[in-house]
Amino acid sequence: KKFNEAEKILIELIDIYPNENSLTILLAYLYQTNKEYSKAVKFYTLLIQQPNINNNLLWQIYYRRGICYEKSNKWKKAENDFLKALEIEPEQPQVLNYLAYGWIEKNFYLEKSINMLKKAIKKNPESHYILDSLAWAYYKKNNLSKAVELMERVIDIAPGEAISLDHLGDIYLSLGRKREAYFMWIQALDLAEPEDNISENVQIKLEKYNEG
Repeated sequence: KKFNEAEKILIELIDIYPNENSLTILLAYLYQTNKEYSKAVKFYTLLIQQPNINNNLLWQIYYRRGICYEKSNKWKKAENDFLKALEIEPEQPQVLNYLAYGWIEKNFYLEKSINMLKKAIKKNPESHYILDSLAWAYYKKNNLSKAVELMERVIDIAPGEAISLDHLGDIYLSLGRKREAYFMWIQALDLAEPEDNISENVQIKLEKYNEG
């Protein structure tokens, strides 16, 4: 809530301690969380160019810069950064999930994405985000029985996840369970945050349902 003050302090500290990478990481992340993605990318790039960054930090920086690129609709650059992160940490579940979900949304590499997500779930079996991605991949592959099983588990773990409720509605619709789909979409619309970016599409689905 005090973005400008935090930005000012960090910039002043970086001027005093230019080799202290932790300060630059904080500034980049500050810009990222404030949705100033181009500024975040600038500082993540400066960090990547540093010769003294250890691999445990480097994969995280590639991952975070990849998210900034993805949020800026620069998917190819995002994809490259996620792949770079996985070169360093091949089984990192967050990166596996983010890259796989990006591919699934674009109908790319569905089988490869499923294998990646299975690997991610072994590392983090209770992550509803990863389970959602895997369920959505099965939905895209038209394996609806597996998709509904996993997505219902997601809702059990995280009943307030608007995107997952929307996904489950789509799966129910494909199974012919129209009334259940409608109730999932109603909940999704009620719980959706602006950053979820689903409200308009959910509203269209509800209008189609109401039209019969």
